[in-house]
Amino acid sequence: MPATVLTRHTGHMRLLQLSALFLGLAGSVAGQASAAAFPLPAPAPPAAQHRLSLRQARQIALLVARHDHIDLTDTHIEFNSMDLGADFIPGYSSFIVIRESSTPGPDETLRRYAVNRATGDVWEMTLCTHYDFPELRRMLKTFAVQAGTSAGAVAAQSKELGCTELKTAPTL
Repeated sequence: MPATVLTRHTGHMRLLQLSALFLGLAGSVAGQASAAAFPLPAPAPPAAQHRLSLRQARQIALLVARHDHIDLTDTHIEFNSMDLGADFIPGYSSFIVIRESSTPGPDETLRRYAVNRATGDVWEMTLCTHYDFPELRRMLKTFAVQAGTSAGAVAAQSKELGCTELKTAPTL
């Protein structure tokens, strides 16, 4: 090994190297101490699931009414919200489709729809019918709602709506 000659220049270089080593170690220890004293915040939870607006829920219910072959252009057909001031069913937007009587007598209720604002699932409340068809899935996708609720979730919704027997509408 060659002999190292210590000069004024090399002495200062070693002193700088030792200083850098010391500062690096001190910074590392200080960083660990500050991390313990001031921990980083926990990662943010995933974004909350998108909930449908009343307007979007209405568009979905109108699509389902057309799927049920209800002529919404008929002047005797009314499509109204059932959520007057508060949700008719918590977590759902509810709509009623009525045919006004052209003679004295009561109007005819054609359908009562409930749209789950979290999942986009659509139900006919009187018939306990759950809807799932390609055009509905496409609309839900445009509203950033994942179509295709699990069978267990559909069964739970059925019970929430007071249905004892689950029916599915034809997909046509």
